[in-house]
Amino acid sequence: MQQAIRMRMSIQILEKPTIAHDPLEALEAVAGLMEIEVERVDDAELHLAVPGAWRDAGVWFTWRPEVSTLQLGAPLDIKAPSNRVGDAAKLVTLVNERLWVGHFDLWSEDLAIVYRNGIILSDDAALDPQQAQNLISATAEAVDRFYPAFNYLVWGGKSPEDALKASLFDTVGSA
Repeated sequence: MQQAIRMRMSIQILEKPTIAHDPLEALEAVAGLMEIEVERVDDAELHLAVPGAWRDAGVWFTWRPEVSTLQLGAPLDIKAPSNRVGDAAKLVTLVNERLWVGHFDLWSEDLAIVYRNGIILSDDAALDPQQAQNLISATAEAVDRFYPAFNYLVWGGKSPEDALKASLFDTVGSA
């Protein structure tokens, strides 16, 4: 006869040190440490100019305390021409399949291509410094990695598949 063994586990949640309970203040402080240009628009919005490989990414963060959600967006300053909306949408889909966090959108209003991400925080709205840095870094990496694909599609006239392939090309070795 097998005997069931029950273990009681006690889970204790320890408060992590945070820069501030306002997630925008935490982002502002971390961006300052990363030497990123910051503009606090109001109590609910923050803008960053994140340096990138191709261009500085203008990143906006919006805090919605009523739903404990921090949202970010990074417009690529590339708009799909009206005759290439289908191709742009297909490229967005192909790119999003390769992202672990965040996603690209094709905004229907003005056909702008935008990287977006969000995080739901606990009720106390604490955002620790590592989370803040991760959000900023993940945004910069996604924009740097896929900006060329959207550029190849819109300005180079490439198909979605070819634009993606060209942007994922990695150089091996050194010259």
